[in-house]
Amino acid sequence: MTTTHDGVRRTARDAGLVAALSALQAEQASGALPLGPAGHALLPESVAAAAHGVRRGARTAPRERTAETTLRTVRLYGDTLVALRHPLPPGPEDPDDPWALGLARLRLGLSEALLDSCLEHLSARTFGGSPLLVRQLVQDSLAEALTDHLELGELLGPGAGLTGGELIALHRAVTRTDRVLLRLLGGHGFRTDGPGQSAHVSELLADAYAAAPAAPEGAP
Repeated sequence: MTTTHDGVRRTARDAGLVAALSALQAEQASGALPLGPAGHALLPESVAAAAHGVRRGARTAPRERTAETTLRTVRLYGDTLVALRHPLPPGPEDPDDPWALGLARLRLGLSEALLDSCLEHLSARTFGGSPLLVRQLVQDSLAEALTDHLELGELLGPGAGLTGGELIALHRAVTRTDRVLLRLLGGHGFRTDGPGQSAHVSELLADAYAAAPAAPEGAP
């Protein structure tokens, strides 16, 4: 699977988080753990186990397994992902890290899949004898999500060049949109086999790779 331009977005929407994350790692950080700004990584367990190096933007280093910490494992539809923390490679930050842009496209694709799940779920349900999809509040929420997706898709199109701060804001927008959609799914969204599980792991990816920099010690 290709992750070029919107390929990772399409893979996430059609094949899910694990397939898209594996494809992105193979293309942008083959053989390495891609690290977030604080040294965190979240990857499918088999992909993480095979990594022999670490990468943060253009900075690379051999993997030091004795120096890393396994934080937790996460189950997702029969797959297992592992969250790690590893010391960052030395050197300055890369403002054009392709992993960061690819991950934003991946999360957008997952959010679009969540919208697809909402439409499928709601189209089969009624309230007071009327289809849920005709209720104004539901239509407003779906329209809001679709508008968000279109706007985010424009920002992440070919030639996208976003700053670190803009990417953080974009990830927050994806998270807000996902939460709007999850409310429409009710309890169905939070079942272990429901679409909310993928949205939860998507948020964990944002926490690992797109967290705002910590304030310096002593800052007000």
